[in-house]
Parts: sequence; C-alpha cells; structure tokens
Amino acid sequence: MTAVVSRRGAPPTTASDLDAALTDGHLTVQYQPVVDLKTGRIVAAEALARLRSGADMIAPDAFIPLAEATGQIARIDRLVLAAAIPQAVLWRELFPGRPLSVGVNLSVAGLHDETLPRYVEQTCAEAGLPGNALVLEMTETVLSEPGTGHEAVLRALAELGCNITMDDFGTGYSSLTHLRRFPVAGIKVDRTFVWDLDGGGDEARLAPALVRFGRDLGVHVVAEGIETESQLAALRAADCPFGQGFLLARPLSPADLLAVLRSETTLIPAPRTEPVR
Repeated sequence: MTAVVSRRGAPPTTASDLDAALTDGHLTVQYQPVVDLKTGRIVAAEALARLRSGADMIAPDAFIPLAEATGQIARIDRLVLAAAIPQAVLWRELFPGRPLSVGVNLSVAGLHDETLPRYVEQTCAEAGLPGNALVLEMTETVLSEPGTGHEAVLRALAELGCNITMDDFGTGYSSLTHLRRFPVAGIKVDRTFVWDLDGGGDEARLAPALVRFGRDLGVHVVAEGIETESQLAALRAADCPFGQGFLLARPLSPADLLAVLRSETTLIPAPRTEPVR
C-alpha cells in the first residue's frame, strides 16, 4: 500500500507550466503518519504536496523551488490546506476514539499573507475541524525574517487553536530565540540528529538532548527521519513521545492511510538493522 514517489515524470520548468499543473488539478497530497512511539499507533499525519505527471508522481524537490521562485508556493500552501483539512475531519469521524491531527507545512510567502488566518478559520469551520486538530509546520527559515508581520499571523493562527510547530528543530542558530518570539506548541527534531544516533560518539547525544529539552518546555516533540531499528530504540529510551520516518511508514495516499488506520496495525516494526530507503 506504500505510495512510491517517482521522478520519471516531467516536472514543470516554467511558471506557466506550474500554473497550468495547479489549475488542472495535478497537485495531490500524500500523508506520512506520525506515530506514538510507545504504542505504535498513528496519532497524526503530515500532508505532503506531490504533482502528478501521467502515471508518475513528482517529488516536491522537483517543483517546490520553482514554486518559491515564482511566488506560487503560497497557492500550494492553500491547496494543501484545502485537501488536508477535510481528510482530517473524515479520519476523526471514522475513528471517534482517536483525535487524529493533520500537519501542513507553511512557506515564507504563506505567512506574508495577512488573510491566511481567516482562510484557515473559514476552511476549518466549513469542514468541521477544530483548530487544535491542525498542526502548522514551519522551518526556521520561515521564522527568521523579523519585522515581516509573521508574529501577528502566527499569533492569530495560534488563537484559532492551531498547533504551531517548528520543523527541522536544532539546525539553525536561532531556535531558542524563535521559541521565545513565536507561539510554538511543538518541535520536530531534525532528521540529521536522528541519523547521528547510529554513529555513536558525542553526536548521538544531541537527539536525546533535544527531546528532553522539548519535553521540559512542555511542547510536543516529534523525531523525524527514523530509518533504523537502533534509531527507534534510542528514541524510545530517551522517552521521545512521537516519531516519523520510513522505518515506520512512507507517505501514503488517503485511501492507503485509511486502510492502515482501519487495520489497527501497530507501526512499530520487528527488529531490523538496515536503513529503509
């Protein structure tokens, strides 16, 4: 059931190509589960933009840079929100005992738009999704531009109940500053620190330290990029609450994710040593 991302399809190379692809409905969304590392159960899913090209699926690194350069990334933000919010409503209706959340990445351009909070509020209200079921993820790059109005936009989103989460946490120079400036409710420990868990030495101490730091602050903590059983074991030993990565689950189509949810299958795998690529 795993959705495979292929780059064989021809990605858009111009602004008009990308505009046509978006207008024609070629953008699709896959969902990578976020897993409770104690139980192996899915607690949320991150919405990931893809472009269809014939029978192939184009990975985001083949079109997101173009979208950023041409100013169409904010449009993609909204298209993903429009797709992901009703999906989360469906999950919560089908599995009422599991308050599942959905995560959506926001771009710099998206946060420049002062109307974004109103759009999120209307879209959630029309679909019937409570604000606290929406996780809005952004990297330090997005948060590193002072005086842009991002603080006001993020504050308005937080007031709707949305969970503001800092992605790739620990990779920038201003992580702690951003935690003070913005209404951050969660952090995602960057995959590079998770991969360092396999190497031993001082580098292997960073991911557990970031997990402890996040827990001490009282924010949600997700470890990204889990690929080996040893990484998973180290994170569980560090009492990391949530995890995401190919070892647990690849991005899935909405239908495949529903099938996994219905199966009640635990996503904590049997022991293995090789990375899952």
